[in-house]
Amino acid sequence: MSQNSVLITGCSDGGIGAGLALCFQKHGWKVFATTRNISKMASLANIPNIQLLELDVTSSLSIEAAVEAVKQETGGRLHCLCNNAGALMMMPVLDTDEGEARKMFNVNFWGPLAMIRAFSPLIINAKGTIANTGSISGYLNVPFGALYAASKSAIMTLSETLRLEMSSFGVKVLTVVTGVVNSNLGSENTAFQLPSTSLYRGAEEAIRERAQGGGGAKMSTEEYCEKYVKAVERESSGQVWIG
Repeated sequence: MSQNSVLITGCSDGGIGAGLALCFQKHGWKVFATTRNISKMASLANIPNIQLLELDVTSSLSIEAAVEAVKQETGGRLHCLCNNAGALMMMPVLDTDEGEARKMFNVNFWGPLAMIRAFSPLIINAKGTIANTGSISGYLNVPFGALYAASKSAIMTLSETLRLEMSSFGVKVLTVVTGVVNSNLGSENTAFQLPSTSLYRGAEEAIRERAQGGGGAKMSTEEYCEKYVKAVERESSGQVWIG
């Protein structure tokens, strides 16, 4: 029997993607760990059965190159695609920069959609699983998180509808509704600042903390990843809530 294979997006050191790569590897999978810059996956280098690939989910050329790399290694099959890469945005609606919001949607929604379309032939060949990372935020109306929540609501709606469309081909579609988990999400927002004209300047420190991923008790990355991998291995389809 051939080894199961998985491609994971967003595997930068310290994040959930890197944790998933290690967990799948521990469970005996061949792992394609990806991020935009391979140097940011140093913790995954030189580990057996983990292959590092450069992949930008917002670039069609980058996605095409990743598809070809996986085909060469697996003979045209992929047992699981994990759309994990994501970007966080915390900003009052009135202060939201449309260009920055579109960039976030490119990572959180349009990128996963492009990945699904590109890798679906390999997933169908393996009768595998597409796992899309959603968020509890997509079900909540939390001040200053409207745009991020909208992007996660969008990907979860797409994922649950895709599940129905792919069932005829023996493909499972898993929507991972993620709660509060220890990760590096938001770590790039170190320079967060409200516009000088913002009506919410009095709440800037609280918004900054959330924009940088802070606040509240969190599930460990290891526990989250173990539950995630077990859901894939059970061949679950539909929503699973973790965190």
